[in-house]
Amino acid sequence: MTNKVQVRDNVGGRALSGAIHGVVAASLLLPALAIQADILEEIVVTAQKREQSIQDVGVSVSAFSGDQMKALGVTSTTEITQQIPGLQVNSWSPTLTTFNLRGISQNNFTDNLEAPVAVYNDEVYIGSMNAISGQLFDVERVEVLRGPQGTLFGRNATGGLIHYLSRPAAEEELNGYFEASFSEYNKKSFEGAVGGALSDTARYRLSARWEESDGYIEAQDGPSPLYTITEGAIGNPGKAARDLQGSDGYALRAGFQFDLNDDAQLDLTFKYTEDNDVATGGYVFLDTGGDPATGLGTEIINDSPLTGKSDEHYNNTEGFFEREVFSFTGKLVWDLNDEVEFVSITNYTNMEKDYLEDGDGLGISAIDFQNTVDPYTQWSQEFRFSGEGENSRWQAGVYYLSMDLDLVQTVSGELFFGSATAKREVTVDLESTNWSVFGQYEYDLSEKLTVIAGYRFSQDDKEIDFTNDFSDTSDPTRVEPELFDFKQALIDEGMGADFSEIDYGDYAARLQLDYRLNDDTLVFASYNRGIKGGNWSPNQNVFAGQLELQTIRHDEETLHAYELGIKTEFADGLARLNATAFYYDYQDYQSFSFTGFTPSVANKDATAQGAELELFLTPGDSWDFIFGLSVMDSEVDDVDTAIDGVTVDAELPSAPGYSFNFLGRKSWTLGEGDLALQVDGVAYDEQFLEGHNSLASTEDSYSVWNTSLTYTTEEWRLSAWVKNLTNEEYRVYNLDFGAGGSTAMYAPPRWMGVTAAYSW
Repeated sequence: MTNKVQVRDNVGGRALSGAIHGVVAASLLLPALAIQADILEEIVVTAQKREQSIQDVGVSVSAFSGDQMKALGVTSTTEITQQIPGLQVNSWSPTLTTFNLRGISQNNFTDNLEAPVAVYNDEVYIGSMNAISGQLFDVERVEVLRGPQGTLFGRNATGGLIHYLSRPAAEEELNGYFEASFSEYNKKSFEGAVGGALSDTARYRLSARWEESDGYIEAQDGPSPLYTITEGAIGNPGKAARDLQGSDGYALRAGFQFDLNDDAQLDLTFKYTEDNDVATGGYVFLDTGGDPATGLGTEIINDSPLTGKSDEHYNNTEGFFEREVFSFTGKLVWDLNDEVEFVSITNYTNMEKDYLEDGDGLGISAIDFQNTVDPYTQWSQEFRFSGEGENSRWQAGVYYLSMDLDLVQTVSGELFFGSATAKREVTVDLESTNWSVFGQYEYDLSEKLTVIAGYRFSQDDKEIDFTNDFSDTSDPTRVEPELFDFKQALIDEGMGADFSEIDYGDYAARLQLDYRLNDDTLVFASYNRGIKGGNWSPNQNVFAGQLELQTIRHDEETLHAYELGIKTEFADGLARLNATAFYYDYQDYQSFSFTGFTPSVANKDATAQGAELELFLTPGDSWDFIFGLSVMDSEVDDVDTAIDGVTVDAELPSAPGYSFNFLGRKSWTLGEGDLALQVDGVAYDEQFLEGHNSLASTEDSYSVWNTSLTYTTEEWRLSAWVKNLTNEEYRVYNLDFGAGGSTAMYAPPRWMGVTAAYSW
């Protein structure tokens, strides 16, 4: 029998209702504004795999061009967050980049799992969140699509989609740019590109970026405060390590475009990214109490000497991160006739990485974690046909994806094993294939009303095997090779080897109505059925007799999503307002929890509802404003706690009741250029950093503000900037060990720098 502990109230629901009324009220008042300025830049997106103005797409999509991001001072993936409602991005470890849309994200850090927010780069799905690197340079555009996108994009896009589009090799004339940036913590970055014609029928573009920094979390000499208290109890005092959250790596991209004939064009793109011996493990240990009812952590004990500072760490293991990612993409676009276009996209990606971190931040030999991928490979192929009639547009295609992962995870440390040299090693071999067929049809019922229907059938075939070994190099008698073998354990338990296989077929679907109130206003309503395949959670604590085998695998999830939105421009095109309301109904939502030192995923039911608003204003030749608002409320039923059989109802992690973003920019003509002063930032309501919503994982409301002063001419851009102007202290990651405390990672403090760029 399951005991349930209720830990939520209706505050989120009241906040949601009030915020929605505020959004409606604001939208009614806005047309009365007296605005005189330049027309807003039109953004063309490919949210429906064809080029459309962002205002003509009945999808909740935000997009920024590469030029816009440079002008607004966006230099990293995390900075995109601040101007896109409903989006949070965390890169708390150099090996991971996690995207959260409307509270939906990959909360598990296990390499074999795929995120519910799909990431695409140049129309290619990136199956591993560890392979997302070096994307934000020489960018044509970044698109963020909220809500299920599985009909056209498939593959685990229940939460939405992030799409990076590189600047193509499409320009005939010689062109390029060079940019250099210098800032605190000895951070330096250089990037640039050059492109032009190779011949009358061929063009090229070469781009590169290099970055190096020392990091903002300072290594501390000598023992940590914990060691002072427990001297002689465990291990040896900590030793100085490197400063953390720095960088050392580069990325290269080469693109070539060939006109095969008047009707066919071939693009070839080669990418290579390398990270070199980046210091890792910048955790702060936070002392917490323990809730006896759930086993989860309670409030952080601020007066405890165990509580670390956000900019200090005590590591006795010097961690490192090394990664190489190579990718090749070939894209063929062929106009078969005046009505039908054929597109073929082929990709191969290979990643190797080695990652070691001190996982405790205590300065003693407690927990070390190593993760080695050698290699991860993926092949994908898409064939797509599209065309249009007098009152219709259609597309249909097939897709194939093959992924292969070889992974070794190692946990060591005296806290677990009573010996600093003891370790438990998990070796994972995962093979996965996916094929799908898809199509979408749009029909204009009238000049104002369009109906859209889409369907995709997807078949997943996966197979996993993993072993768990134990050894202690200082004690040869403590060696137990293949302490646990997954497939053999299944046979021994009478479950059958097919538990190590997934044979899953299901469909995604879309039904949508678009209605044109006038030339400047689109209203849309949609239903989307999203799907995400099942998987396994192999970890160091899985071995026969300790953990039930049934808990290792989780089933697929299904999402029924309903949206109602409006997109409008007014004041002679000088103002743009986009707003969307949504409701999510999940079946078998894949809920991640870290309980009892064991990461796991379990299927739960969940609901979420909310709304987003974006407002762009240019009230005068020298003013620009961006306002954004996101409100939401969510509930996940029966989330597992650290005590077997005890569950809690919780909110989605990293899903604040509201968030508000703002950007204001004022410019003056100065000489042959413009001088612009910008202030931008984002404010978040209270949120939980973990799925079980423990008090230890509660992050209070906070805001982050930035400012910059930029001088721009036709060829030059010079900028001085400050990130996190008020030096706000907040966590981007927390791992709750219950009464044993928490490890946390904090965001960068105030950060100042300068950037110079030249283009031709």
